[in-house]
Amino acid sequence: MNAALSRACTAAVLTAFLTVGAGGAGTAFADDVPVVDADQDGNPIPQAPDDVDVDSSPVHTDGCLPDPGFSFSKVKSTFVGDKSKTVYGASGVTLSVSVAKGHTWTGTVSYAVKLSASVLVAAAEETISGSISYAKTTTVTLGGTWKVPSNQKDGWLALGSKGYSFNWERGSYNGGCKWIVSNHGTARLPALSPYIAHS
Repeated sequence: MNAALSRACTAAVLTAFLTVGAGGAGTAFADDVPVVDADQDGNPIPQAPDDVDVDSSPVHTDGCLPDPGFSFSKVKSTFVGDKSKTVYGASGVTLSVSVAKGHTWTGTVSYAVKLSASVLVAAAEETISGSISYAKTTTVTLGGTWKVPSNQKDGWLALGSKGYSFNWERGSYNGGCKWIVSNHGTARLPALSPYIAHS
């Protein structure tokens, strides 16, 4: 092969290669190049939401309900009296009780292990009645008298308020959905306005 023919073939091959590589008549590689951040129609691809937009509510992996913290049972409406404002007497005796404005008395809580009464009261207020509290204060001066009936051996007259008595448990669920008690007891907590009762 002479030199002129060799140079002509080399030039033709080089021209054809450059044409294909440049995306000309032969686009062997052009379709394989991805378009960054664009959908098939050329529009930008929507980005994933930020972490704050993702629902991060805790999920109980074992399928149990979330731990309630407290459980209440045997809830009964009852009179919650003030021990310091309770008087007793025999049949036929007239009992009297009075209290000045601003007098405060508390309910009672028993427990197996020491705990903050405010935590229990808050749970009872949310679960049983929004009017439950640990203490009540009189906003007025009040008093009353009552005679123990002749057909009754003895009786009492007391200041207090209507409220609730109940049993309570504090605990949590384990991995097998079993309620594990960490503390328990009883409570008598005032709820309504000051009240005078007798029996």
